[in-house]
Amino acid sequence: MNQAAFINVALLALFGLQHSLMARKWFKEKVNLPKPRRTYALATVAILILIARCWQPMPELAWQFQGAVAIGLYIVWTLGLQLILFGAMSINARELLGLAEPRPAEFHTPFLYTIVRHPIYLGAIFVLWSTPAMTHGRLLFASAMTLYILIGIQFEERDLERVFGDVYRVYKMRVPMLIPSLRRPLPLPPPPR
Repeated sequence: MNQAAFINVALLALFGLQHSLMARKWFKEKVNLPKPRRTYALATVAILILIARCWQPMPELAWQFQGAVAIGLYIVWTLGLQLILFGAMSINARELLGLAEPRPAEFHTPFLYTIVRHPIYLGAIFVLWSTPAMTHGRLLFASAMTLYILIGIQFEERDLERVFGDVYRVYKMRVPMLIPSLRRPLPLPPPPR
């Protein structure tokens, strides 16, 4: 591994460590920050700024497409961005961004969440990979972030099962994680009152 790749992997590992540790319930209880969601969001922004400032160029091309394929990739990228935005807005973007502290947990499934359980992550994967010109640096970033998303989903779903119990387990059985099903999804039962 060359020096640029080593530095970039270290930066991505730092992001994964911060983002995963601060999201865990045991961390929140142990550290006991006055505004945990806001602190989490600000720490994430700080790490992303560090990545942007310290990222080492790896400009060699892994692939490059032009014409109709490039246009198709831009369309998928735009769809990914829309999934991120609409997914965040439908579950309260203010809380997600740390502008408001979370309200007590309540299970609900806005429209996108009836198609896949994680539309924001699906959108992020689309944005990461839908580029006509994939450099080695971007390939490293896309690969690491996709791996982080797939691992993070496991932790997140475990936490959601702990909070919502059988309601979330039924939801998992009926709605696919990331890849929409061609079958019509089964209706979800109303949450218990």
